[in-house]
Amino acid sequence: MKLVLGLFGLENFYGGDISSYIEISQMAEELGFDSVSVTDHVVMGKNLHKYPFGKFPLPSEAPWYEPLSILTMIASNTAKIKLATAILIAPLRNPALLAKTTATLDAISNGRLELGVGLGWQKEEFDTAGVNFENRTEIFWETLDICKLLWDNSPVSFNGEHFSFDDIWCHPRPIQGKDLPLLFGLKMTPNNAKKIAKIGHGWIPIKTNREFISTGKEILAEAFNNEGRHEQPRIRGQLPTQINENGIPDIDLTLLELEKSINAGLDEIEVFPINFVRTPEDIPKILQLISEVKK
Repeated sequence: MKLVLGLFGLENFYGGDISSYIEISQMAEELGFDSVSVTDHVVMGKNLHKYPFGKFPLPSEAPWYEPLSILTMIASNTAKIKLATAILIAPLRNPALLAKTTATLDAISNGRLELGVGLGWQKEEFDTAGVNFENRTEIFWETLDICKLLWDNSPVSFNGEHFSFDDIWCHPRPIQGKDLPLLFGLKMTPNNAKKIAKIGHGWIPIKTNREFISTGKEILAEAFNNEGRHEQPRIRGQLPTQINENGIPDIDLTLLELEKSINAGLDEIEVFPINFVRTPEDIPKILQLISEVKK
């Protein structure tokens, strides 16, 4: 089992200082966490009610730091912990620039980048970036196909609906090459599973419901098998947050859900301390509690 620390929101306990992620990531590395993860929005609009997964947790004016920049900062101040996006809205980035930026970060970190990618949900974000919201699914898959090509041997050519080029080099390549891990934060359908099995490594389910996770993993595992891949797909997800008798999220009760979620199919557990921390002094204590599940 791998343990992933979601850094989302923890800078607020340091007066909004994003460099606090350095100290927190160093703590996580020392405690044996496998990865840290950061989240993504390029811009925010006003229509937060359109968020498809419940109530959006922040107001439109809240700051969102660019994930690959944040992970570069962390990479320069850690030695072994993996660096994950959870998730990066891939269609908002030009594919050649995304391939270059991720390859550079993988080189800086000596092969520690793990890219969690998704489609995004906010039309205003796509409008601002000049990307057609209605075509985002096609753009998403072309973007990742291009990244995989540019991370491999050069020169390469591509002829798609949205991007085309001939005889292109994109060096340096990632330390991990074309095998740089790709995990997908998508609805698990047979069609998505087939595409993930061709280019990806795993799935990040948006829900903590165990039937949802188990069913999705079965679909993806079958697609891996059909593609002739003998390894099991990586499944990274959260535990269901548990509330104590006072109506407060409780880390101890939440960690008791670990075995059930592993049995449902999770092999990488992502925990967001922001759900449980009340003061800066709580952060080391919460990280220590979480890390003990690996012992």
